[in-house]
Amino acid sequence: MGTLRSLTAVVTLATVALAGCDAAPTPSPSPSPTSAFAAKPAIHIDDSWKSLDGEWTFTGYVDPEFESTDVILEIGPGPATLRQFDRQVPVAQDLLEAGPLTITTQDIPDIDVICVRFTATNSAGTSSSSPLCFPHDLPSFAVDSVPPTTTFSAPAFGSLTVITVLTFTVAWTEADEGSGVASRSLQRQVATFSGAACGAFTNDGAASTAASPVTATGLVDGKCYQWLEKLRDAAGNTSQTTSGTIRVALGG
Repeated sequence: MGTLRSLTAVVTLATVALAGCDAAPTPSPSPSPTSAFAAKPAIHIDDSWKSLDGEWTFTGYVDPEFESTDVILEIGPGPATLRQFDRQVPVAQDLLEAGPLTITTQDIPDIDVICVRFTATNSAGTSSSSPLCFPHDLPSFAVDSVPPTTTFSAPAFGSLTVITVLTFTVAWTEADEGSGVASRSLQRQVATFSGAACGAFTNDGAASTAASPVTATGLVDGKCYQWLEKLRDAAGNTSQTTSGTIRVALGG
């Protein structure tokens, strides 16, 4: 009996040990996709801005990192090291694709130095651009790279007008969307009419700086005339535009 009881105890212990070995461990919960893969948005503000009629425009770039992202413009006093932003202007919501940012606002305080930055938030966290700081009374640091334009109405570009008098009034308009027209030069040019065509044009007298309209006098019968205007804007961009042509024919 003693031997049988010992064998029974050994078998029981062995069964318990095997059962413990066969039991599968409890799996740890998998991390959620957001915590494992999401990244905070990347955000940038451009170094240029525009100020016109009390409205300020700022541009930049955001990469939401494939997570729904909200963007705001934060505004506060300078200097940049203060990093105190007490105004927030919504820029965009629920962005999913990377791309440019533009915000135009009147919510700029009348203080000596202003700092602004873009701040973007998604499920992984919040990112802010470096502060852009500037004096309030400085109108713009936006680069003007577009030249001014001239549009002749008399004589219109590409036209040939025959006149029977020795005077003609030249008319045109000027436009510049950026820094504004700073200077002009209107040069009259003359050519001889021969063989049913105007010859090569050369400068005729000194250039004028007068605004439109300008009355040209002292024209000569049998000659062709055109005008060349050169413009320069305040940013240094230049343009030159040639008018249409007139031909003086006193005999009709």
